[in-house]
Amino acid sequence: MTPSLGQVKLRSSVLVSSVLCSSLLLLGCSQPEHDGVLTMEVKLRDFNVQIPATGELEASHSTAVTVPSGLRGPQSLAWIAANFSRVKAGDVVARMDPTRQAYLLEMEAFDFNKLDLDKQMQQQKDKTVSQELQVGTQVTSEERELAERFFSEDERVYTKIEIIEQMRNQDYLGAKMDYFDWGLSQHDAQAQAEQQLIELKQQGHKAKIDRYENNLNQMEIIAPHDGLFVYQSGWDGAMPVVGDMMWSGFTIGTLPDTSVMQAKLFVLESEAAGLSVGQAAHVYLDAYPDKRFSGKVSQLDALAKPKDKDSPVNYFQFTVSLDETLPAIMQPGRQLSAKVDAVSLNEVLTVPNQALFQKEGRYWVYLKTAEGFIEQGVEPGQRSIDMTQILGGLNQGDVIALTTPPKRSRL
Repeated sequence: MTPSLGQVKLRSSVLVSSVLCSSLLLLGCSQPEHDGVLTMEVKLRDFNVQIPATGELEASHSTAVTVPSGLRGPQSLAWIAANFSRVKAGDVVARMDPTRQAYLLEMEAFDFNKLDLDKQMQQQKDKTVSQELQVGTQVTSEERELAERFFSEDERVYTKIEIIEQMRNQDYLGAKMDYFDWGLSQHDAQAQAEQQLIELKQQGHKAKIDRYENNLNQMEIIAPHDGLFVYQSGWDGAMPVVGDMMWSGFTIGTLPDTSVMQAKLFVLESEAAGLSVGQAAHVYLDAYPDKRFSGKVSQLDALAKPKDKDSPVNYFQFTVSLDETLPAIMQPGRQLSAKVDAVSLNEVLTVPNQALFQKEGRYWVYLKTAEGFIEQGVEPGQRSIDMTQILGGLNQGDVIALTTPPKRSRL
């Protein structure tokens, strides 16, 4: 990942500080003894640890600009206003692509109208069947009435076979009347069920039509009030672009209150030791490196995470509340660097980390005496990348070895 201008400046300043510190240490060291051991005199000095960070300006308070909550289903972003553009209340800041919704609405309307035709055709069909059953009932009733009127069991008029045939014909006509009566009652129930089924299908299509019409009425995202429209990055750090899929309630940007700004900062996980809320910080805008702004750490993430989804490097994100805001030069998104005062102690004993030795929780230095070097136990305090505070075990003016003395020089 290519470092920003602020990171380059910050690393350069850290390098210069390390070189100056090393130079001071060398000046404080004694000349090599006959045994070749470099030493230094322990003195009281200021002990400061600053944590470098980089980031950008953002507003302390802002209004979210979101995709309308009533919009259903994923929508494609067709247009969005330019980042950092001035907008008025009611201005359109983004617009979804209505093509797919309009097509789906047309298809649902077609299916709804088709069911209307099916309903009319079914009504005509049911009417025809009902008329056929009614006509059949009337004809059969008349036939049975004639059969009963002219029925006779007189064997002088009809033979026994003819009498039996007449009786069978009456039974048949009676059964036929029962069939037509059953058919009329069943047909009415069946016709009603078929009409209800068509209406149920139409209700499903009507619900989709209402949803697509509602979506088409909410394709535009409106600014809730006047302000500066600033893009909101997603979970992967990417800004919204045309073609992105948007969901209901998704935040595409903000309208920040630029009267009160704060710094959103990132520090490498390996350099965040000692960082905590409440510490003083000094912020420098990349565009105005000569101007220093003071503030305090107001928020700190509990876990480190990558700034970019494909990056293996983890950062802690934290926020610095600034003591003052200059609207003329402080716009959201401006790059900056910062130094957080993790430790600031005056007139304390410190030794270089290279002179401090440790094993199984015990710390010591090699203290120079008239007879030779001895292991002197010490109590370490705050630590920086190159120095350690000594809380006990050493006094001002003591001389210690900067490296491990040879055995012949130790007692």
